[in-house]
Amino acid sequence: MMELEKLDVTLNMSRNVEVIEAAIESTGLSMDPSGNPTVQDVATSRDVLQSIDVKVKEAEEYFWRPLDSPEVYKRLTDLAVAVGDAGMARDYEIMMRTIEANDLEFLGRMSRFYGNNKKALGYYTRALELAPDHPLAGPDAEKASKAVDKASGELEKAQRTLESSPEDKKAWYRQAVAYMNLDKVDEAIESYHRTTELDPEDADAWAKKGTALLSLERYDEARPLLEKALELKPNSLTAKRGLNYIRYFTTGVATDLD
Repeated sequence: MMELEKLDVTLNMSRNVEVIEAAIESTGLSMDPSGNPTVQDVATSRDVLQSIDVKVKEAEEYFWRPLDSPEVYKRLTDLAVAVGDAGMARDYEIMMRTIEANDLEFLGRMSRFYGNNKKALGYYTRALELAPDHPLAGPDAEKASKAVDKASGELEKAQRTLESSPEDKKAWYRQAVAYMNLDKVDEAIESYHRTTELDPEDADAWAKKGTALLSLERYDEARPLLEKALELKPNSLTAKRGLNYIRYFTTGVATDLD
C-alpha cells in the first residue's frame, strides 16, 4: 500500500500499471469454486480499492486515456464485485468496454484509410455494440455505410463503361475504388494495376494500390508503390500517411497516425 500511496502517476504509465497490479494482488483476489470473485478480507480490500481508484482516475486524467491494460480493469471489476461495490464494478466494466471499443474504432479508421468501408463498418458496428455512445464510431459508421451503398452503384457504372471501353483508365480506377470499398481487395489491386499500366503517371492509383497492399500487411510490396506515388505527387497525403503507417507497424515509430 505504501508504494501505491507514493505513486506519482505522471511519471510513467507502465509504472502505474505495475503498481496498481501489485495492489490488486495484495488483496488476494481470486475466484471461488463457483467462479465468483473473492478476497481475503473484504473491509481491507475495500480500502485498497478506494486507494487504487484514486490513482486510476489521476492517471486517466493526466494521460487523457485509460490505463494501458484492459486486464487491470477486468481485475478491478472483479475486485469491486468481491467487496460489494456494484457501482464501481459497473464503472470499470464500462471502461473495459470502452477500451475494446476504442481498439475497434481504430481498426475501423484504418480500414477507411485503406478505402475498405465495408470492413470499417463491421468494426464500427462492433464498437457501438460495446459503447453505444462512442463519439467517433457512430458518425464514422454512418459515413462508411453511405460509402458502401454508393460503391455498389459505382461498380456497376464502371463495369458497364469497361465493357464498351476496356482501355478507359478512369473506369478502371473507379472500379478499383468501388471494389476496395466493398472489401474485394484482390479485385481492387488488379484494377489499380491495370490503371497504372494504362497511365504510369497516375500518382493516386499508385498510392491507392499501395494502401490496398498495406491493408493485407504486404509491407514490402506496398512501400515502393507509395514511394512511386510520392515521386509523381510529392504532396500526396495518402502516400505519406501510408509510408508512415508502414514505419509504425514494422518499427513502432511514426510521426503521424491521424
